[in-house]
Amino acid sequence: MALEAVARPNAGRRFVAVAVVTVPLAFVVSGLAIRYAAFASVSAEPGFAAYAQALCRWDCAWYVGISEHGYERFPIPGQSNVGRWGFFPLYPMLVAAIRSVFPFPTILVASITSIACSYAACLVAWPLLEKNMRAYVLYCAFLLSGPFSYHFTTFLTEPLFVLLTSCVFLALKRSSYLAAGLSSALLSATRLVGVLVVFATVIQMFRDYRAKGGPTLSFPRWLLGRPDLLVAIFISPAGLFAYVLFLHLTVGDGFAFLHVQRAFGRVAGNPLAFVWDGLSALPTTGRLPTAPQWSALAALIGLALSAVLAVRRQYGAALFCACCIILPLITNLASMVRYVVGLAPLTMLLAMLLSVSKLTYLAALGLFLSACYFMTVAWIGGYLALV
Repeated sequence: MALEAVARPNAGRRFVAVAVVTVPLAFVVSGLAIRYAAFASVSAEPGFAAYAQALCRWDCAWYVGISEHGYERFPIPGQSNVGRWGFFPLYPMLVAAIRSVFPFPTILVASITSIACSYAACLVAWPLLEKNMRAYVLYCAFLLSGPFSYHFTTFLTEPLFVLLTSCVFLALKRSSYLAAGLSSALLSATRLVGVLVVFATVIQMFRDYRAKGGPTLSFPRWLLGRPDLLVAIFISPAGLFAYVLFLHLTVGDGFAFLHVQRAFGRVAGNPLAFVWDGLSALPTTGRLPTAPQWSALAALIGLALSAVLAVRRQYGAALFCACCIILPLITNLASMVRYVVGLAPLTMLLAMLLSVSKLTYLAALGLFLSACYFMTVAWIGGYLALV
């Protein structure tokens, strides 16, 4: 009887472990099937290579160019002073390294790598979702078979950004600050807003300090007396600093990634004005919202979910997500839908909220899978709101 009592929990843990591994794998397969069906409905050219190329839209082409040719030392001739410097280097470098081992077309290597990163992000999310199986299924479905799954399965930074963001917050959950710092350094080399996650690290350090009874005003002095924590903080922006140094040595402008934004039509302005202008861009025909309206709504929904994180006392994640929305919003609404759905704490929160009841869980799962087809068609067709 004693042996049976021990065996049952072990068998249960093995079943859960198998489920955690196989659930995202199932959505990898279903997502590929749904998106390929969407691709086949609008293209006469068959094959996975043609499918991967069809999903390579908008910024994807820039990352392919960086992976194959690196960064230029001057604006690209014939493209109105546009350069590749606004796109951060870590993910193109990773794809280039894998392509050096497996000499296949860049977009094929990148697509498979993106799927692998998204799959790994699901595994990392399991403890962050408090081991809630319903929420885990919804999160995996959203990333790999959901309405925006093309963002996480083609050559964009979202797959690596979500994976590294999840690694940072898992490390913080376990108070592994050095691991959080290393993940943050990689995150800051993936996208500019990745450097902002260092604030979540400091907030978690403060919360751990207060949990041990430390007085608030003594926190800075206590922190200065912990070299291990200071190292974790100072290495967090290392990826960004390395890129700045590279641009300084090769281009002569360490902040070329900022200065080139004007060539892409991004000029600093009032974020509230941008949101209002987006909401005011009423459709001239039909009742469907316009692309600016979708972008403005995405920003507002993202900020609302960030507020919910704050209410749930996830202050670091709330601040990080809010900053990741507001910073690009200072320039305009471009890519706002992609930026919001690429914030792992927000999508995990959404999965948790939708998994509260069986009815909302099943409805959300069905909606994710069915919307995948239509949104993929819209993405391939170049719908501007999805840029």
